[in-house]
Formats: sequence, structure tokens, C-alpha cells
Amino acid sequence: MLAPHLIEYHARSFAEFPLRSLCLSSRFMRMKLLFTWILLAVCMSGCKPDAPKVDDKKPDDDVKQAWTALQAAIKTKDLDKTWDLLGKNSQVDAEREATAAKEAHGKLAEGAKADYEKRLGLTSAELKAMTGKLYVKSEVFYKKNHEIPDSKIDKISVTGDTGTLYSIEEDGDKVNIPLVRDQGKWKFVLEIPKAPEK
Repeated sequence: MLAPHLIEYHARSFAEFPLRSLCLSSRFMRMKLLFTWILLAVCMSGCKPDAPKVDDKKPDDDVKQAWTALQAAIKTKDLDKTWDLLGKNSQVDAEREATAAKEAHGKLAEGAKADYEKRLGLTSAELKAMTGKLYVKSEVFYKKNHEIPDSKIDKISVTGDTGTLYSIEEDGDKVNIPLVRDQGKWKFVLEIPKAPEK
């Protein structure tokens, strides 16, 4: 038979056992919960969708790119690229002058037609099938705009889909060229020279 003091010790230990187990279980649950929150936070930060890229490209950059393309097109007399970089107003003006040139050429005597063709730098066949695009190929257009390839940009002003490019020609003359954005592309409203009457 156990001594009274041993019985009392075992009884006290048995009574304290559930309490100690409960404390250990509570501590384990807190640690488990903390670990879960940490894991969740790491996962959320790792799975966070990429922030949308900010397009810091300025309208001036697009204008400069279009201007460089126009300079190259006029310098190399690339008809397709030059025409594509002209604003609609310039294209309409070119169509009008093409019609005028075609009519003027048709009214001339055979001897005078050759001289007219030489002045425009176009063939008889081209003048008979004259279009605004072909007019841009003419020497009349080139002489009017031949300084563009060597011009420097002074400044650019853009408001919405319109603007102005301020350029300085090689001889120091300052020229302001209107801009228009058409279907996301910047184009230039160049002055279209009048077709010779004869």
C-alpha cells in the first residue's frame, strides 16, 4: 500500500496533467496559426499580379520618330512613305493640284508638253494618269520641301490629336509645320505647291 504522501503526490500530478496538456495544446495552436498567417502572407506577396506597365513614352517621341521618317522619305524620294506621312488636308490639296496639272498638260501643244513634263519631272504617261500621290513625286513638290531632310527640330507642341513642329532649316529659316494624329500615327500637313499652268 502506498504511503499517504505518495498518494497525495500522484493525485496532484494527475489533476494537473489535463491543465498542462491544455496549455501545451493552446501554445501549439497559436504557433500553428502564426505559421499559417506567415505562409499566407508570403503566398499573397508572391502571387500578387504584376502591376500594369506605365507607358512613359511622350507624344513628342512619336512626333520625332515620324519626322525622322519623313526626312528620310523626302531625301530618298520614297513616294509611298512620303504620301503615308502626309495629313489628309495635304493629300486633298495634292489631288487638286494633280487634276490641275493633268488638265494643263492636256491643253498644251505637243511641242510644249515635253517642257511641262521636264518641269514636273514626270513622264507623259504619269501626267495622263495623274494622281495626288504622283504629284508628290513631282519636282514641284520636291523643290518646295527639299530643305526638310536637313532641318532641325526647334520644339514640338502637342494638344490632343493636333500640334505643331517648329523646325529650323539649314539656312536658319524657321518653319512651323502643323501636325495631326490619324489612327494613332502622326502626320504632317505640308504645303502643296500649285501646279504650273503651262
